[in-house]
This record gives sequence, C-alpha cells and structure tokens, in this order.
Amino acid sequence: MKLGFIGTGNLASAILRGVVACEKISPSEIIIYDINQTKVNELCEELSVNAASCSSEVAAKCKNIIIAVKPKDFASLADEIKEETKKNNPLVISTAAGTETSKIVSCFGFDVKAVRIMPNINASVGQAMTAVCATDNVSCSEKEYVLKLCESFGKAVLLEEKYFSAFTAIAGSGPAFAYMFADALATAGIKYGLPAKTAQDIAAQMMLGSAKMLLESPLSVSELIRNVSSPGGTTVEGVCSLKETGFENSVITAIDKTVAKDKAMSAGK
Repeated sequence: MKLGFIGTGNLASAILRGVVACEKISPSEIIIYDINQTKVNELCEELSVNAASCSSEVAAKCKNIIIAVKPKDFASLADEIKEETKKNNPLVISTAAGTETSKIVSCFGFDVKAVRIMPNINASVGQAMTAVCATDNVSCSEKEYVLKLCESFGKAVLLEEKYFSAFTAIAGSGPAFAYMFADALATAGIKYGLPAKTAQDIAAQMMLGSAKMLLESPLSVSELIRNVSSPGGTTVEGVCSLKETGFENSVITAIDKTVAKDKAMSAGK
C-alpha cells in the first residue's frame, strides 16, 4: 500500500478525501484504520479505500503512514505499532498538535523517519494551509512527496519547526478568529435590517474575495488597505475606528495567547 491512515477524524477524513480527489494515488492503494469502525466503513463505502483490522496492519503494509490521533493518544499508538514500523521503515507523518518531531522519535524509541504536518480545518474544502517539517533522515524526495500530498487539499510550505507554534496560531486557530470577524460583520448587517443569511453570505463572500486579492495581488497588505480607503471616505472612518478600539492589538494578543498555549502543550504542561 502506498498510503495508510491511522485515525479518521474530521481532519484525517478531509485529508483522505483530498488525496482521493486529486487522483494521484488510487483508492486501492490506500488503507485506513480507526477504533470507530462505523466511520471506517462509511469512508470505505464513499471513497473505495481499504479497511485495516488494526493499527499494526497499517504500519506493516504501508510505505507512508499518516497518524491522525489526538496528542494525548500518540505515545500509546506509537507503542502499538513500533515493531511493525521498525521492520517496514515507512515514512511516519503526524498531524498531532504540539507533538514535535523529537517527541515522535522518542515515542517510537528508534530513529523513525518522522514528518510533522500542521494542516488546518480548511482541508475539508480543499483550501488548507499546511506547514511541513521533518527529521534529518527524511530525504528530499520524501519531503517533496509530503508537500505534494498536502497540496492535494490546499497549499503547503516547508517550515522550520521553531516556527510551528506561530504557524499553528495563525493558520490553525485563525479560521476561528476569521469566523468571529465574519459573525461580527453579519451581526452589524442584521442591526441595519439585513436578513441573517444574507448578511452572513455577504460577509463570507467579502472574506473569500479579500483572501484571493491577498494571494494574487503584488501589493502589500497596507497598500491594499489604502486602495479601499478613499481620503475622507466611509472606509477610512471605519479603519480609524478599528485602530482606536484596539482591533490590531486584540488580534496580536490572541496570537500571543495561542502560541503560549501551543508551547505549553509541546512541553507537556
């Protein structure tokens, strides 16, 4: 098998659907396992992938394994599959938040080829942003394989592990902050008489278009803001109000708190 999944939660399922949809790996070459057999059966029916009877079967049969379990369960899972992993020497790709590559290696107890990926929930709509880092024994071609894999459900970037906490705060937690902003915009629309669904759709499309502009425009963020803010106009009035009420500081403080929590999780606190 070319690819195995241990864990089929929301994030893993989104990744799996992206991989199957891009058609670079045949479903017949993918095997999945989860303690929730009902979820496994549903995914097998939907995507025509194979079901494993246990986690060890995935480790024994696959060249590449995505481990998508909760951080608290990672050590026990590694212990379950370490013998098969040592024999088969697959690429071990972990999505566990706050679980550094050094900890992954430690959990397995030998020099496993470990890759850490941090996708975000937008993988479920094929628009994730994913950070990738790996241990020194992972080859350039293997890193490229993981990047291509992650690009099947969005965009991906190789990133030094020391930046993962900041990445997690911006890309991983950021969607929740974006939803809060959209909800505030929609609430303001409702205040002025817009139907709730219409207000939400307006806010959502505005955010989608703005994100596309950010990605595709050669202009800096500051320049894009100025382009919308005509001198003496309505937008600059709102921009000034956001600055006066601490909008930017609130966002940065939220990132600071999120980074601190991620580092505490990594330290096992």
